[in-house]
Amino acid sequence: MRFFHFAVCVFMVCLVLGAFGWAQEDYQPLAAATSTASVPRLIRIRGALRDETGNALSGTVGITFTLYKDQSDPTVVWQEKQNVSLDQNGRYSVLLGATNEAGLPLEIFSAGEARWLGIRPDGQAEEPRTLYLSVAYALKAADSDMLGGKPASAFVLAENQTSAVVSAGAAASGNSNGGQVTILSSGAAPLLVSPQTACAAVTSDGTVGAGQIAMFNSACNIENSVIFQSGTNIGIGNTSPAGALDVSGTAFIRGLLTLPATGTATSSQGFNSNPLDLQASSFSSTSGSAVAQTFAWQAEPAGNNSSNPSGTLNLLFGSNGNSPAETGLSISSNGIVNFGSGAVLAPTGTATASQGFISSPLDLEASLFNSTLNKPVNYLFQWQAEPVGNDTTSTAASLNLLYGVSGSISETGLSIAKNGVITFASGQTFPGGGITQITAGPGLTGGGTSGNVTLSLIETCSTGQILSWNGTTWVCSSTSSTFSGTTNGIAYFSSSSSIASTAAPVNGQILIGSTGKAPVLSTLTAGSNISITNSAGAITISASGGGGGSPTLPFFVTGSDRTGGSQAATLNVTKLWGFLLPYNVTTTQVTYDVATADKTANDYDIGIFNNSGTLVVNIGATPGTTFAPSAGFKTLSWTQGSTSLPAGRYYLGFTTNCAATCAKIAGGATTISFAVNASAGASSGGALPASVTPPADSWNTGTQPSVVIH
Repeated sequence: MRFFHFAVCVFMVCLVLGAFGWAQEDYQPLAAATSTASVPRLIRIRGALRDETGNALSGTVGITFTLYKDQSDPTVVWQEKQNVSLDQNGRYSVLLGATNEAGLPLEIFSAGEARWLGIRPDGQAEEPRTLYLSVAYALKAADSDMLGGKPASAFVLAENQTSAVVSAGAAASGNSNGGQVTILSSGAAPLLVSPQTACAAVTSDGTVGAGQIAMFNSACNIENSVIFQSGTNIGIGNTSPAGALDVSGTAFIRGLLTLPATGTATSSQGFNSNPLDLQASSFSSTSGSAVAQTFAWQAEPAGNNSSNPSGTLNLLFGSNGNSPAETGLSISSNGIVNFGSGAVLAPTGTATASQGFISSPLDLEASLFNSTLNKPVNYLFQWQAEPVGNDTTSTAASLNLLYGVSGSISETGLSIAKNGVITFASGQTFPGGGITQITAGPGLTGGGTSGNVTLSLIETCSTGQILSWNGTTWVCSSTSSTFSGTTNGIAYFSSSSSIASTAAPVNGQILIGSTGKAPVLSTLTAGSNISITNSAGAITISASGGGGGSPTLPFFVTGSDRTGGSQAATLNVTKLWGFLLPYNVTTTQVTYDVATADKTANDYDIGIFNNSGTLVVNIGATPGTTFAPSAGFKTLSWTQGSTSLPAGRYYLGFTTNCAATCAKIAGGATTISFAVNASAGASSGGALPASVTPPADSWNTGTQPSVVIH
């Protein structure tokens, strides 16, 4: 609730109320007398600010205060903006007019028109306007409204009055602060007359009682109101207020109702909100008196002195004057409802020998718009406990799911018994079809579509026997000559009809076999920059080493270094060697072994084509003086820079424009490849073409260049 308290006391310099006339030319402005006291023209406003989600704002907030002619008129009568300090509950108190040394302008309220106040915090929409009541128009101090000791209503306009009357009136007002009175119409001056209403005394009609707060029922008579004060308690509609404010009858709160915390939290303690009590009265036959029954809603802190403080809304209950305590119903800040131990949905009646009663249902309802019916339709799922075996020696209950549309509800066919058995109605299935039939496979007999299904072996074998197929039927056979093993060993077929086992393996070993020999336990080993890790169900091969935190895994196209053999550089022929890349490689350079140096200007090129025949990495056509100035291993970077090659089939390409045999690249005959020294067209001046037609696979062992892909 936003509470506004208005205190208005404004000094007025006008001496006459009503229409004034212009004086004739020989009339001079009259000097006003000085007031005995200067009262600031300010209005105090108190309120509380919350954001659009209802949370209290805090800190310093810019607020624009605007006065309007009525509730919806956009015309601004007066406006100012102030930076307002809020407490932790968003409350503030400001003085309207404080931004102007003279305060509020006199003419805002002097016209006798209604004024509506709009309040707009920065970044938010303006709040609903508030009407100023009559107390807000009391802008003129009593003395400043008098002329010659009479109120302004005692004067009327009359013709042929002299300026002396005006002068006398001004002097009588005691106003000498330099203000002036202007005569507004020609030849008109104020004329002193008798007051329209005069009270010799304020009287009472005799109905005012002690403690009653009085009100005027006429200009000079006071009668009792519906407001009563008893000590520090105020009652509205009753004469025995039970608290600071006791209202009998309907109350309307057209704003925010705040029940603030009972204290300000510290690192060691949080504070509850003030409670909202809902009280009932029931008669006790034991005590022979009425007993108050109180339910209370109260916000309580959660996670105090943590990184995520929060709160819960809890329901409390107390009886016969006892302080309300937790009932077990609590709502968290994100809407999760928690029930205390023992919370139940009560049965709809008390069972008799002839009838059991279901529980109160737990309804879960959704609403959808039906385009055919052109109206919303409600869809309901309902959980309900239902009695089973009423008036028997084995009573129980089941939890059943019901479903309904637009008020019609029936069983869905899903029922959960007390022992957890779930029963589906006939024809009900699990998503995807469910299990509708169990059929016995080879070696088994039995099966069925419902009830308790039994599967059995076709033959019942003795200890040590196994059920096996002899080509015609299933038979039991001995295992004495079929199985041979060691505890914790790894089983393998020692022959087509016998199974044996190794000794127990140690960590990291796997079973490795060779043609014609029984497998044995061994350990994988890795070469340079490669690590192998064995774990349960997996073998991991990974790269190690490399610089800059990015290990590289070099792939050797050939299985050896220089072997003494060589591949001649042949004129105008592009040669390809096919190889498999077993893992993804990010390559930056290539190293090759030059067997014969060539210091001429002949051009050479080395690159890699993918299985589609596209050149993916390339060193480019390279003059002999750079490519092979001397024999030995040479390293060049790819023209494309760092390139990722996924695992797959590739072709190493080599070409030159030598007129005869020139530089030779060392090679070996130890690598198996699916393309060996295959021709892929003519040379293009010592440069590999952008694409080639890969040759057909021809797996073989042949001479290949000694090349390393980095």
